[in-house]
Amino acid sequence: MYEFPLGITIADMLDKVGGTGAKAVQIGGASGTCVPASAFGRRIAFEDVATGGSIIVFGPGRDMLHVAKNFMEFFVEESCGQCTPCRAGNAKLLEGIEMLERGACSSVATCRSCWRSARPCSWRRSAGWGQSSPNAFVGRF
Repeated sequence: MYEFPLGITIADMLDKVGGTGAKAVQIGGASGTCVPASAFGRRIAFEDVATGGSIIVFGPGRDMLHVAKNFMEFFVEESCGQCTPCRAGNAKLLEGIEMLERGACSSVATCRSCWRSARPCSWRRSAGWGQSSPNAFVGRF
């Protein structure tokens, strides 16, 4: 467990914890923001990448599609089911990830289709948790 001041860059944080060479970091938990290595100059701050405290570091060998699938399986399982966009939308995003995983579709076409459905669904969900669950997909593609 580490504690850093707000305003530190992601690169500086990774350097201090031995995480250099990371592929990406997930800031704010499964429904937070996925930051690729190309954006490690960003700062952990309310004005840039806000966090509730948790940061997951993904090494260079990590399969980000598998990460997205793991997160979406969690959101599908844990959805309260109260609103259709959350109940059906998360399942649809998981279906798109599984199609990509199987090679059963064009990666570009599937990503575009899921991207188009993810954003409006996040705006129409009742709970804040459900509004951010599409981040597990959107942040990777």
